[in-house]
Amino acid sequence: MIGWKLFLHSVSMVQRNVPQLMRIFLVPALIVLAIAYLAIGGLLGDIGLQARGFDGNMFFSVLWRIVGLWLVIGLIGTWTVVAWHRYILLEEHPRGWLPALHKAEVGNYILGLIKLFFIAILFYGALAFIGSALVQSIGMVGLYLLLAVGALITIFMYRFALILPAAALGKPIGVSESLALTTGAFGTLFVLGLCLFGLQLVAELILFLVADAVLIAMVLDIAFSVVLAILNISALTTLYGYYVEKRPI
Repeated sequence: MIGWKLFLHSVSMVQRNVPQLMRIFLVPALIVLAIAYLAIGGLLGDIGLQARGFDGNMFFSVLWRIVGLWLVIGLIGTWTVVAWHRYILLEEHPRGWLPALHKAEVGNYILGLIKLFFIAILFYGALAFIGSALVQSIGMVGLYLLLAVGALITIFMYRFALILPAAALGKPIGVSESLALTTGAFGTLFVLGLCLFGLQLVAELILFLVADAVLIAMVLDIAFSVVLAILNISALTTLYGYYVEKRPI
């Protein structure tokens, strides 16, 4: 199955490039942790002050800090993801411990994410509207149908997602072109998505089994989250290489 081969290729991509992966992601991740630590410390202090006397201005100050923190994390995350796409597809090796910053490509990548966000709202909004009526009319059967259709929409979204690595390479394509390039690929994407979901379930099972060992569970949770995120990014990179650049797998 092509979907299974794409999954194995994505896993192999991560395994074969651990040193480069560390050079791209490690230092930016530490920067994010440092910023989050400082920001959360300040937020906790402000929240403590609010508890002693609510202040509307302070509330908005806290709110904007939270929004600002997420924006900074998003920008740093996009910077590293763009660098990973470019390393794999353009063989642009990281120099030192900070990846190159391609401002135009990062900007286009963010615009691509915004496009996908609005497409997802359109699909899932329609599903929620129709699904609520189904659940009310046929009960649990409607709920199962709702979950099944939601899963299929998630798989279908992969067909739009080729706009992201294209943006990272400075070779932008439109949503319609991404759809055209993946015509007839739903079965392949379904198998790939199923494999990635299976890994997620395995990670959740392991976390459930070690839940009583709180420290171990926390460390594993972070490790699994990072690995699965990188694997999903690598799967997207693999899809671009296969469907757009026609690379063998």
